[in-house]
Amino acid sequence: MPISKNKIKYIRSLEQKKIRREEGVFVAEGPKLTGDLLGHFPCRYLLATSDWLASHPMAQADEKEVASFEELQKASLLKTPQDVIAVFEQRQEQVDASVIEHQLCLALDDV
Repeated sequence: MPISKNKIKYIRSLEQKKIRREEGVFVAEGPKLTGDLLGHFPCRYLLATSDWLASHPMAQADEKEVASFEELQKASLLKTPQDVIAVFEQRQEQVDASVIEHQLCLALDDV
């Protein structure tokens, strides 16, 4: 079954920082990056070829879909699309104010 145009539009919209912040997500493309992040960040959506999904049966995501290479090309934010695209939730770190008062702290934003 083909991927909906709305899903492709959604992934493409995540190219914009404003949308990623509003949604609290980020996009990872490619087998290496996606494989490294799975298990460390909650995955909302995983779009991959059937071969990639078959070789990663333990990949956990709220929603998984099999895609053709052409569908991955449409959804990809890269010039050269990969076998997998994943949408992960951003971590929301809470900083304890009492720690900041007594220790040296370095915070990086938009690096």
